[in-house]
Formats: sequence, C-alpha cells, structure tokens
Amino acid sequence: MSRCDSCYSIVTKRDSVCYVCGEKVPRYASLVSTRKRLSWFSNVLFLVSLGFTGFSFFSEHKLPLPYSLAVSCSLLALKVVADRYSNRAEEHVNR
Repeated sequence: MSRCDSCYSIVTKRDSVCYVCGEKVPRYASLVSTRKRLSWFSNVLFLVSLGFTGFSFFSEHKLPLPYSLAVSCSLLALKVVADRYSNRAEEHVNR
C-alpha cells in the first residue's frame, strides 16, 4: 500500500483516484510514497551540532557569540547542502 501525495491517505495499486481528496493517482502507486532519506553525512552533522550545543551549554569556557553563530550557521548550511545533494542523488536513481 502507498500513500497519496496530497492528503497522505492510503491508496492501493488499483486506485486511479484518491478516495479522500479526489486527486488522480500516478500509474505506479508504489512509487508515490517514497520517503526522503537523510544521508549519513547529515546525521553526523546533526550529532556534531548536538554536541556543540551541549558543550556551549554546560562548559565553563563559553565561546563568544560571533564564533558560536558562525559555527552553528555553517553546520546548518552544510546540513542543507547535504540534504539537497542526497535528494538529487535519489531522484537520479529513481529515473
């Protein structure tokens, strides 16, 4: 069973229209509900940012605010780039 793109209701392979929202279902309903996978690099970046947050909160030696903002923003930017790259790689594989 897969899910509708619009309302995320259950759609079978034989359905041509979603019974909840009425949107047309693609020919291959099994391809409708592909979840976005996070790359391993994105998971590592999340753990690094979690560790950095814990260090900043519990450490006696605090980093100045500009350094802390620079590290946090760069980790966020790297995570966004890694997610976009992994989504592009998935789309390329699904074609």
